[in-house]
Amino acid sequence: MKKLILTILMTTTFLFSSNLSTLYKLYEKQEYSKACDYAVKYFNKNKNSEQYVTLYGLACLETDKIHRIATPMLRLKETKDSRENAAYFSTILLQKTLLFQALIDEVSLTDLHLPTTNFILSKIFKLYVKKEYVLKDNIYIFMDEQKKEMKYQLYIEETKKHKKYMIIDIYKDDKFTRRYRYE
Repeated sequence: MKKLILTILMTTTFLFSSNLSTLYKLYEKQEYSKACDYAVKYFNKNKNSEQYVTLYGLACLETDKIHRIATPMLRLKETKDSRENAAYFSTILLQKTLLFQALIDEVSLTDLHLPTTNFILSKIFKLYVKKEYVLKDNIYIFMDEQKKEMKYQLYIEETKKHKKYMIIDIYKDDKFTRRYRYE
């Protein structure tokens, strides 16, 4: 009986660390979409690991699946660092929601003062609120305040089925480098 409990305990520990290790390797290789999907798949087995949950949130943040950061955001509360990570995820999610609402419903955001983060969505939100953009053909064009070679475009894309997405295109030296597409 003692061997059985020890074997179960060792297997559980191995699986737990194995999931974290696999998630970390995917994140390290910048395979964020795969890492996000993996994190969601094994979340229930690892939901009490703040390292796993934090990495889950960070991986999903780097994808178009930003809505998935709500799950880790709600789990991170045990340590000072994890609460800071939860606030970071919460800030970005709120900024995404408010920016989407402003673009679709033409709601003013000029009176808002939210924390800023180093994430691109936060940067765009800040520039939008400060009205530091050029509006051309329903596309908001932003110039980076620190990195003069960087330019961002923000706009709404509507599918044939009338589903709307908020798009952020990133350019470096006028060359397209990345697109974020948010529901």
